[in-house]
Amino acid sequence: MDYLTVKQVAELKNCSEQYVKKLCKDRKFQTKQELNCKGRMKYLIPITTLPEDLQAKYYKQKQIETGILPEKIEYGNDSATALKYHCKGVKKAFQEFSETERQTIKFWIDLLNKWQAERSRRKDKTKFDEMFVGHVKYMHPDIEISTDILYRKYSAYKSECYGDLIDKRGGWNRGQSKLDDTSIIWQGFLQLYLDQRQPKISHCYRMMNAFIAEEYPELLEEIPSESCFRRKIKTLPFAVTEYARKGEKAFHDHCTPYANRDKSNIDANDIWVMDNYTFDVIIKQESDSRTTKRMYLTTVLDVKSGVLVGWNITDSPDSNSTLDALRFAMLRFGIPKQLYFDNGREFTTLDIAGDKRNRKVAKDKQGNLPVTIIAKLGIEIIFALPTNAQAKVVERIHRIIKEQYCMMQNGYCGGTIAERPENLKQKIKNFDIETEEELRKSFADYADNIFNVAEYGGGEPKYKGMTAIEVWNTSIAETAIRKASEDVLDLLMLRNNGFQKVKRDGVFITYHGKKIWYYDEHLTWQHIGEKVCVRYDRNNPSVVRLYDTEDRYLFSWQCADWLITEYFNASSEEIAEIGRKKTSVIKQVRERVEELQGEKVITHKSGLAYLSKQGKSKFHIQMPEHVVHIMSPEESLPKVVGGEEYPPISVNLRVIAQNAKKQKGEF
Repeated sequence: MDYLTVKQVAELKNCSEQYVKKLCKDRKFQTKQELNCKGRMKYLIPITTLPEDLQAKYYKQKQIETGILPEKIEYGNDSATALKYHCKGVKKAFQEFSETERQTIKFWIDLLNKWQAERSRRKDKTKFDEMFVGHVKYMHPDIEISTDILYRKYSAYKSECYGDLIDKRGGWNRGQSKLDDTSIIWQGFLQLYLDQRQPKISHCYRMMNAFIAEEYPELLEEIPSESCFRRKIKTLPFAVTEYARKGEKAFHDHCTPYANRDKSNIDANDIWVMDNYTFDVIIKQESDSRTTKRMYLTTVLDVKSGVLVGWNITDSPDSNSTLDALRFAMLRFGIPKQLYFDNGREFTTLDIAGDKRNRKVAKDKQGNLPVTIIAKLGIEIIFALPTNAQAKVVERIHRIIKEQYCMMQNGYCGGTIAERPENLKQKIKNFDIETEEELRKSFADYADNIFNVAEYGGGEPKYKGMTAIEVWNTSIAETAIRKASEDVLDLLMLRNNGFQKVKRDGVFITYHGKKIWYYDEHLTWQHIGEKVCVRYDRNNPSVVRLYDTEDRYLFSWQCADWLITEYFNASSEEIAEIGRKKTSVIKQVRERVEELQGEKVITHKSGLAYLSKQGKSKFHIQMPEHVVHIMSPEESLPKVVGGEEYPPISVNLRVIAQNAKKQKGEF
């Protein structure tokens, strides 16, 4: 594809270069950008994206330059010998030829015009043609020429079939194939070849032959050679073979477009990227140890400068390693504005990412999240898209670390079995490999004194020739930096497990999968049921700090290891210790109750009497003015036998009840 500069397009449009640049910035033209000799960006505009009138004008100029456009010079009947050849070529538009083909066409046109000009002055033209061919062979030994070729070329030139002026030897059938795209032979082969198991061409070819012989024997003679299939496979789009044979991830990594991030509008410490990398080095724990292992590296990279601002070497790439690497980086280079994280669990834990993490938050913790560590530091989190390795520059840095550092170590084991050195097994047997201490020391020396002082690899021209650390120093001088002391960082980076309520056993944290309880004899019993956030130092969880729901500090509690006893084999001393703690708490609570009650001034009985006395004056029955009297019926009860001669008998109900109980045996 031909590309034009801004100046060339301006000449075609008869306008200024500034106007063309404005059209490029406004994306009125499709462009690509490159660095010129002065290190500045320049626009290149594809000729095919220009309007048709400008394209025609451009190619007309090119035809004039190559000598194709002017009318052919007629030399009378003297050229009749050459015209006995009738050109059967196909006319092609000038823009369909490449730049190399145009140069070839120009060469032959100049040669033919020169031949005809000399030939017109000769009497014996046939002899002159032979002399001219010999002269051309001497001057241009790489050109295949004869009188027949000369006559055919001239006939093509007169017929304006410029494609026949190009030497097509060895390529007359280029792009053609015996395999039809719709044939069952080619389709069967592709169904075998375009598979993520990535079978070899030869194996697919044999299986396809067996298939045709069994199902379509009449087509067996039409199967071309294996080399024909190999050539036709090369005509398949790379994106098709990459997707079909290597999968969607490889297709996205190598074939889909991605944004080239412009770093000119950010400064140092604006964005840091973090990720983990498995050292391709086998080490021993100590100099006299026979135990080997591999370590993990948590890296922190400044996007602007490419400086490795911090790192941490650990046995396991967990969230503690993330915070250790970040703390180390912030002590050296200050606090960043944004952190670009992977989607691993070591970056998306509750106290680091909070509700911004990509994993689902448990129902019991939704809306119950304390202030995260990153929020306390005033840092914004950005998460990379899953499986998008192109978005994370730090992953390409890991490849550099592997090539420049890991491969230089005695214990280098490679990323795969194929990369593993053959003598590694003997080195491990002789323990001629590095220790953990040596690995930590040598990597720190490599990171600052080799990696960070390497030449800046970014695309900003103004930093050309600088080292990475010089770019960081230059950029940070143009902005402000946020710094925190070691004590302040330790306080801001305390870990937490979310909110919890104070229980009878105090509060707890989950540390490496195990619950650790914290208790205070004088405070725990006073705050049972209150919601608190428990923060702890990830490197020393012997003491925790308790905060309320408004993130205000309350108090610190010690580890209550005496609360954890064995299920059956608890010692008498452990049981006695628990008893003493309980007795102490009961005593404190009792004293607090007595303190609250004070000197005895009232009892429940006297309180009841006081209530009765207050209510006595209030109780009275008041009859209304209108009272309806209920009259007895006219008939009266009959009198007992004997009339009034017998005195009335009194009935004692209490005595009757006692007699009934005696009869039941209750007395």
